[in-house]
Amino acid sequence: MPITLEQVSHVYQPGTPYEWRALDNVSLTIPEGEFWGVIGPTGSGKSTLIQHMNGLLKPTSGRVLVDDIDLGQRGVNLKAVRQKVGLVFQYPEQQLFGETIFEDIAFGPRNLGLLAGEVEARVARAMERVGLDPSFRGRTPFGLSGGQARRVALAGVLAMEPRVLILDEPTAGLDPRGREEILALVKTFPGLGMSVVLVSHSMDDVAEQADQVLVMHRGRVHMIGTPAELFSRRAELEAIGLGVPAAAQLVDMLRERGWNLSATAVTLDEAVAGIAAALGKGGGRR
Repeated sequence: MPITLEQVSHVYQPGTPYEWRALDNVSLTIPEGEFWGVIGPTGSGKSTLIQHMNGLLKPTSGRVLVDDIDLGQRGVNLKAVRQKVGLVFQYPEQQLFGETIFEDIAFGPRNLGLLAGEVEARVARAMERVGLDPSFRGRTPFGLSGGQARRVALAGVLAMEPRVLILDEPTAGLDPRGREEILALVKTFPGLGMSVVLVSHSMDDVAEQADQVLVMHRGRVHMIGTPAELFSRRAELEAIGLGVPAAAQLVDMLRERGWNLSATAVTLDEAVAGIAAALGKGGGRR
């Protein structure tokens, strides 16, 4: 299910002294089945962009198409669109409200008018997909660790069985263990048949997981490409206040010292493989 933006602009508080153009003539297509990373400096328009993808925000100008449906057309069933395009905000556990974990996860499916048996099945599938033991279903969501609460919030979105999952900084505020657990989950989502859009400030996470990376800057599309293509353009990224993955920094440093390494090595595995190969050929120096 592709998502297409055609010359989309969004202006907050138009006609006032606080007018702000958060998106400026953005055009792009996220094809079905791909994993996209979205990066950019603070204020670049990332969050505004993703809120257009399921109709939470409407463009000031331009069009947003989800599965060829124009979200700006009169009479569009946005509720149905949001079933297909799930959006998980930062700190989603702050939106937990059910007396039990089951009640919280079941809220969305029940609102779809599903029969009790189907609601039960969806909750069970969602809990399994995020690694929550069935014994958790009767527990309160308010006594969980940060990582566990984040899993419950993700399960609530997965229970809607979306075809596109948008994650806005899914590891924000978590300790290292919780962060690793959530990232491991995120890696599994494409295997469930979903397209994934990951907004992140972590260049390492994006390099490790994304098929394509979108770089936003001042409300515009600055660059789009594979992690290898984009993170080899270190100077351009640094010029707008972004860095590159730690593995890419290491490779750049070694290349400057004469090591024969590929500039497109941007993940830890790629860097380790390149260094091992270079050492096997005589210490890595040219």
